Amino acid sequence: MEAGKNLTPLSGLGIGFCTYKRKEGMIRLLDHIAIAAKALPAPPIVIVVDNDGSDPSVGEAVAEFSRNTGIESRYRIEKQPGISAARNAVFAETDALGVRYLAMIDDDEWPSPDWLAQLLRTSEEQKAVVVGGPVRPVFPDSAQQLRKWARYWSVDKQKLNGKPFVFCTCNFLLDMDKLRDEPRPFFDEAFGLSGGGDTVFFRKLFFRGHPMAWSDEAFIYEEVPVSRASLKWLRQRRFRVGNHAARWETLDYGKGRAFLKSLGLTVRLLFYPLYNREPDSRALGWLLEFDKVRGRFASHFGDVFVEYARPQQPGEKVCR
Repeated sequence: MEAGKNLTPLSGLGIGFCTYKRKEGMIRLLDHIAIAAKALPAPPIVIVVDNDGSDPSVGEAVAEFSRNTGIESRYRIEKQPGISAARNAVFAETDALGVRYLAMIDDDEWPSPDWLAQLLRTSEEQKAVVVGGPVRPVFPDSAQQLRKWARYWSVDKQKLNGKPFVFCTCNFLLDMDKLRDEPRPFFDEAFGLSGGGDTVFFRKLFFRGHPMAWSDEAFIYEEVPVSRASLKWLRQRRFRVGNHAARWETLDYGKGRAFLKSLGLTVRLLFYPLYNREPDSRALGWLLEFDKVRGRFASHFGDVFVEYARPQQPGEKVCR
C-alpha cells in the first residue's frame, strides 16, 4: 500500500507480533493477550506473522485461540527470512485491516493485565504517536543470581536529544492514523538478518517530528532462557548494540561523524567509572561499555553482527 492513498477512517486496536519456531511461547503470549484484552472497551484484533511456516500446528494454535476467546485473529506466513520482512508483514496486514492503533510485542514475552489499557491511556493523554513501555526479565531457576543485575536484560525509558525515545518493537503502541503519509515498507531489509532495524525505524519517526511517550505502567515480561543467562551473552549483546548503533548513525550523519563519535567513546573509556552510571557494578559497566565500543569499530571496518542467521539449505541463497 502506498502511503497516504487510503483515506478511509481508521479504527480499533491491533496487536501484532512475529514468531519463529516458538510455538509454546506464542501460546503463552496469546493467553496473556486475552487477559489484557479484558481491560479494553472493545476487543482487539491479533495479527500473527509466522516467519517460518513449516509447522501447520502454529496456525492451528492461533485459530484455536480465536475460537476459545472470541478475539479475532489474522495468521500470515512470511517466507522471506529476516525480522524486517516479518515486521513489514505485520504492518501490511494492519494497513489492510484499517486499524487505528497497533501494539507490538515479541513471542518470548507476555504482557501485564493492564498493558494495553495503559498504552492507550498514555497515547491519549500525551498526544503521542508512539508509546513505549518497560520490559522486565524473568530468569531461569538456575540463574536467579543474575536478578541483582536485571537492568542489563531490561528495556527502560530512554531519551534522544532530551525527549522521550522509543527504540524497539518489543513493547510499543503506534497511532497509525498519524503515519498515513510515511512511506512503506517501514523496516529496512538491510537490517533483516542483523537486527536493529526497529531502532532505525523509530529514529526516522523521531527525526520527522512524531512525538513519543513512555508508560511505566505498561510493562511486560520476557523469558530469559539458559542460553542468554550469562555474562558471555550479555557481552555479546552489548557488542551487537554498538555494532548496530554505528550503522544507524552512519545512515543519519554519515561515516565521518559516526567514526568521530566512536573515537570519543573510546577516549571516554578512560574516565567511564567516574560517570558512576553503574554505582553497584562499576567493573561490569565498564566492561560492557568496552564491548559496545568494540562493536562500533567492527561496524566501521565492515563487520555486521548477524542476529537472525539461519541454517543454509542446499541451493539456497543467503540474504545479507
